[in-house]
Amino acid sequence: RAAAVGSSVLLPGLDNITHRHSTRWEYSNGTSSHTILQHDGGSHTPAIHVPYVGRAVFHPSNGSLMLEDVQESDSGIYRVTVSGGDRESLEILLEVLKPVSRPQLWSSTLVARATGEVVCEVSEGRVDTITWKKDGQPLPPDRGFHISNSRSVLYLRPAKKSDCGSYSCNASNRISWQETSLNITIAGEW
Repeated sequence: RAAAVGSSVLLPGLDNITHRHSTRWEYSNGTSSHTILQHDGGSHTPAIHVPYVGRAVFHPSNGSLMLEDVQESDSGIYRVTVSGGDRESLEILLEVLKPVSRPQLWSSTLVARATGEVVCEVSEGRVDTITWKKDGQPLPPDRGFHISNSRSVLYLRPAKKSDCGSYSCNASNRISWQETSLNITIAGEW
């Protein structure tokens, strides 16, 4: 599951928990792991560990955990284990992402019959996909775009009259998308 930086995320517990069961939430990111909270059942208040004090809310009725104000550093695997009768556990992979910023769109000097390029660049947020449109229609992937990190380049080789128009670039990740448009004119003699 994916969430935006600063949002609250509800991590589900296991079904059919009773008050006699003890519940433990743990976090792991591949290099370190630690306990978020331990609840021994009954009406006792769960012991919430640092750094989750003040931003983790445990719901004993269903074992779920609400994490508030999540940050990119909260990305990782969350495991809930319920003991009592059968021991059961559930793992949830959480990815916390910054929303993508609005792309910046610009072009090189575009002259008829010369090679030109239109550049789309995103300054914030991890970009999963960048797509291009011309006059509202998706451009085929064979138009020679090149993506490196958060930049995509649309090559016009050679630039021709039919390349004039409105180009838009859409950048997205699992939680957000942004689009920017730019009107392109080609100078020179045909």
